Formats: sequence, C-alpha cells, structure tokens
Amino acid sequence: MALIRVDKLKEGMVVKKDVTAPTGRFIMASGATIESRHLKLLKSWGVIEVEVEGDDEPDRMPQIPPMSRSDLTTGVAYLDHLFSICGRGTPVLKELSRAATIRVMNQIGQKGISVIPDLRSVGDEGKGKMEDLSRVSISSIVGKQTRLFSFSDTYRQIVEVLQSPRSSATHIAQVVEKDTSLSAKLLQIVNSAYYGFPSKIGSIQRAVTILGGRELTTLAIGITAIRYFSKLSQDVLDMERFWRNSVACGVFARLLAGEKRLPSDNHFFLAGLLRDIGLLLLIGECPVAVELVIRRSCRDKISLPICEREVFGFSHAFLGASLLAEWKVPSYLVNIVKYKDNPLFSSEDLESSILHVADCLSFATGYGWSPIMPIPAMDDEGWNRLDLSYNVLEPMCSRAERQISEIVDVFLK
Repeated sequence: MALIRVDKLKEGMVVKKDVTAPTGRFIMASGATIESRHLKLLKSWGVIEVEVEGDDEPDRMPQIPPMSRSDLTTGVAYLDHLFSICGRGTPVLKELSRAATIRVMNQIGQKGISVIPDLRSVGDEGKGKMEDLSRVSISSIVGKQTRLFSFSDTYRQIVEVLQSPRSSATHIAQVVEKDTSLSAKLLQIVNSAYYGFPSKIGSIQRAVTILGGRELTTLAIGITAIRYFSKLSQDVLDMERFWRNSVACGVFARLLAGEKRLPSDNHFFLAGLLRDIGLLLLIGECPVAVELVIRRSCRDKISLPICEREVFGFSHAFLGASLLAEWKVPSYLVNIVKYKDNPLFSSEDLESSILHVADCLSFATGYGWSPIMPIPAMDDEGWNRLDLSYNVLEPMCSRAERQISEIVDVFLK
C-alpha cells in the first residue's frame, strides 16, 4: 500500500482503506476507484492523504537538476552532514531528507557549488583561550543579565494593565502608543502575512481589540528581546541568521499548533522565537567555550545539548527558560522552552513536542543559525505525540516560507 497526499492522487488509483474527513465524516469506501470528482470532494473536506493499493508513491524520489559528478558528490556529502545527528530512519525524516535534497540540489543548479559551505572548517579548533568555567552556572548568568537588562517602561506598564481587572483595550492601547517605535513595529507585524487579516489594521487600539492584550504583550516581549540581543558580538554566530532561524521556528511552532487546533497558538511563535535565547546568554558569558562546543557537536556528530551539559553542566534550553521566568513570561511557556530537547519530560508534553519538532524543521528547511550545524535529533515519541502525518509537512513548509520572509523583514529591520 501507499499513503498518498490528496494533491498527488491520480484517477484510477484504488482506495485501500476507508477515507474519513478530519471531522469523522465518511467520504470513500475501501476498494473504490479514484475519479476526478473525488479529488475535489477530498480537498473540500480537508482530507490530507489517502491509503491506496500499490507500492510507494511513484514520484516520491527527489528530482534534481543536471550537474557534474563532482558537484553532485559535494551536495550529497553536505546533506549527509546535515542529517548526521537526526538520521533518516523514520517516515518524517525521510520526507525532510527528500525536501532538503531538492532544496540543496536546486541551489547548486542555480547558483553553483559555492553555495555549499566548506565542511573542512568543521574540524577547526577555534580561536582564543577557553574561559574559566568554574563559576559559570544558570543562577550566576541569569542574575547578571537581570541586573544589566530590564524591559522598557512600556512593557512593564502593559503587564500592569493586563493584571488589572478593570483594564480595557483602550487602556492597553494608550500605554503602547507612548512608545512610537514599538507601535510602528506592532502595526507592521499585525498587517503582515503572518496574521493574514483581510483588511489593514490602522491603529493600535484596533490591533489590541482584534488580537487581545496578551497577544500584544507576547509580540512586545519578542521585539524587545531582539533589540537587546542584536548588540551581541557576531564572532560566534551571525545574529541575522540566528534571528531568522528563531522566526522560522516560531512560525513552524504556530503552524503545528494550528494543525492540533490548540488555543492561543500564537503564543507558540514567542516560544519558538526565544527558545534558543539561552545560547545567546552563553555566548555573552563565555564565547570561546560556546564556539568550541558548537564545533565539537558538528565535528563529532553529537547533539548540541549533550555537548553543552558535558562542558557547562546544563543546556542552553534550561538557561533560557530561567531567564524567561525572570522576565515574567507565562510559566507554561517557560516549561515548553525548558524541555524543547526532551519534550516528553515536560508537564506540557504536547506543547513541548510541538516546539521540539518546530526546532528540527527550522534547521531542516535551510534556516539553521549556522550552515554547518546538523539538524537536531528528532525525538520519535515527540513526533508521535503530535499524531500528525508526515504528509502535512510539504504544504506547511510552503505556508511557512511565505510567513517567515515577511516576518523577518518586519522584525529585523
């Protein structure tokens, strides 16, 4: 049998198993032959895939442009490196590998082999003397950052208004409008493809009315964090690439939450945006050590959190979660970020699994914060916790690409 996406079905295929809509409504019986009218019917009822008789989908193999054997060998070696930690052993990883192969090979065909990073640099030991890590701890780093960094008066006032039982959209709008830069950025975001409202939202008060005060606060946290950490040295990481990856993770997390029809799916964007903020804290505290840890992960094909725990005694996810708690980010979001690498240990295991998969997708689709960083390991049980078919990935990635492009333009400019 073969599990075929609806847009790949062809007339004459025979249904292997009864087809039902997401609502549970019966659509087609096993043994039925696909006709043109069925294709429209299946799409109208939101059916993603159909199990049909026969072998695997015939055109599932990636189609790549013509190129020299040398370029093909280099491209394959790069793809092997990207999938060296996560592997290709499950249906979802095979689908990600297929999509990545098409993307990488098309880039080579269009722009030449120079688009592929030189993997020989992976073995470099880095520069500089390792910092003294004897006093490095989560509490010391978070305490230092808390003393150095505080949110703007606008953010604090927004939180105070939200906590007041008498607050209204007008009150929140009046606070936000005092910060003209924040107001302009928020209006750009709510009018972007990320939200996709049919008509333009021209005022902060209307934005608060439509989105809600908590959603506005979520965006304010993200904007403020990017402003602060954009000043960080770029010796270890390209900050534009880092935030592009963070936006991508946020978009994927939101889309996955939407697939699960979870309430407050927009809060997942903030979780994705800030899920690697602990890495930035580590770079600010001990950049040489972080560079060595990243290089070891790339060179030895060992998961980054494992390398971090060996050197620092904790992962950047736990560090970032501690900072978010200090920032009064909602506790369930703190928990989601804390367990992004081990989602089933989280009390919010579904939500942490969504962030975990979104993290992997952000690297697998070419938005990694380093072009030589392998795709993070995907927890099989974490993916299974989502109870989604891998066939949702291709259309999801198409939607994500459009949103990521526009959101990056708004957030980073």
